[in-house]
Amino acid sequence: MKRGENLMQTAKRRRAAAQLKRAKQRRKRSSAVQLSPTEIAAAQWLGCVLQSSPLLYDEEMTVDHFTVKAHRDLYSALLQIGPEDDLDKDLPRLRDQLQSVGYSVSEAADLMCAVLDHGCQLAHFADYAAILHKSRAEQRDCDDPSSRVRKNGRQEPSGDSSFLEFTTEQLLEQQEPLRWLLPGMLTQNEPAVIVGPSKSLKTSIAVDLCAALASGEKFLGQFAAARAFRVGLVSSTTDQHALTDLARRWSAASSSRSKRLPNLTWALSSDGSTNLENLRDWIAKHQLEVVVIDPLRLTSTGKSTQAAELCDLVRCCLENGATPILCCQSRKAIKSDASDIPRELGFARQWLLVRHRQNYLPGSGQHRLQLTLGGYAGQGGEWGVDIDEGSLQDPTGRRWDVTLREPQSIADETAACEAEAHAQRLRAKIRVAIQSVAENDAFKSRIRERSGISGARFEPVWSQMLTAGEVEPNPNFDRKTHVHPTYRLAERGSPPEKKEAVRSNPEAAQRAVPT
Repeated sequence: MKRGENLMQTAKRRRAAAQLKRAKQRRKRSSAVQLSPTEIAAAQWLGCVLQSSPLLYDEEMTVDHFTVKAHRDLYSALLQIGPEDDLDKDLPRLRDQLQSVGYSVSEAADLMCAVLDHGCQLAHFADYAAILHKSRAEQRDCDDPSSRVRKNGRQEPSGDSSFLEFTTEQLLEQQEPLRWLLPGMLTQNEPAVIVGPSKSLKTSIAVDLCAALASGEKFLGQFAAARAFRVGLVSSTTDQHALTDLARRWSAASSSRSKRLPNLTWALSSDGSTNLENLRDWIAKHQLEVVVIDPLRLTSTGKSTQAAELCDLVRCCLENGATPILCCQSRKAIKSDASDIPRELGFARQWLLVRHRQNYLPGSGQHRLQLTLGGYAGQGGEWGVDIDEGSLQDPTGRRWDVTLREPQSIADETAACEAEAHAQRLRAKIRVAIQSVAENDAFKSRIRERSGISGARFEPVWSQMLTAGEVEPNPNFDRKTHVHPTYRLAERGSPPEKKEAVRSNPEAAQRAVPT
């Protein structure tokens, strides 16, 4: 019975392959339909999927990405059969699916053959997808009249041209003065981002910013808001406890009570996502002037689609009169300029880059951050931000103490840290050199030679190690046979921390005494 089923399946696949072959011959005899470059890219993208079905889910596509009806039908059929990495099995199922929407057997075969005839290459799959995403974004802009005409612009009736034409005098006359959220830092009606790697206190800084703008007080204890704004913060219900704790600590640090922040509205989503319709209604309900979105969890994993979703969020906020500020995690280390901003955040007109300038010691509550500001309005700056959050073991609990440091102070600190790290590397080389030579041959000159350190750098480090007791003369040095002493690494006793830990527990010490 099983053998018979296998024979039937084999025969079915052979018939499908034969139909494709006949369809290809018919295509060669018929005249080719002229397609646009975007339509050709769509056919090539579909051809790659026909060759390797799992590619269907590598890029977030919709039916609207395809302008040719046949391509839309084929894409919908592919979604129905699901990913199968076997073309022989896919073709009969795909043909049956196309038949269910009105295609004959020969028409379905012709469609698949026409797609494959466009010379698709799997190596260029991402390029085809990029062309489709770009075309879809342009189409979306064309469908939105607000994207073609700015509030202060004047569209000239010059045929089909969408350029906004001004004389220099008109351009200067229509320029409005900047309106600030934080004078010299963040402007109104310009999208902003807070960018940093994971665990860089982006959420904490976002809450500090929201509270300062809503109360009209100072951001990070130094940058005063222009006035009190109506602010909304969008986050996830999983972060509710952390957000409550941050708000409490900010209020305590700024001598403000939570009830003094009526302008700050919180919206928590169960899945962390942001629905545009709900966001629009929420902004209108509370007449929000600033919207901070954190964390930002998007439904798509493709970079191109993510960029489109981010632009939709920004446009939704701006169209409803709110300045959007998005918290975004960077996938790479942040340095100190706008080139570190991911490409999908290219819509940002102002930015705050956050990173740890020193490694965080777990449990200390001490964060040494670097904050870099930039924007198209000409604002810019760099500060060291020292944040003391305390710990749960502190008598007063956790806190929010912020100290800002000037760039020169950061530069001096960085230079000192680099010098100390360099000295540590040299000391490590010297220790390895001492261990690698024989005891009776560990002269200073031999140690320096083995370490590979030049004399000018070796001498100060050697003197420091002698003074600190890391290196000592060998007491077994034979003065009769050698003029110069030999050296060895100093013997270290038990770490004092362990002794203190034992002495700090009287009960444990008492139990250790024999009876």
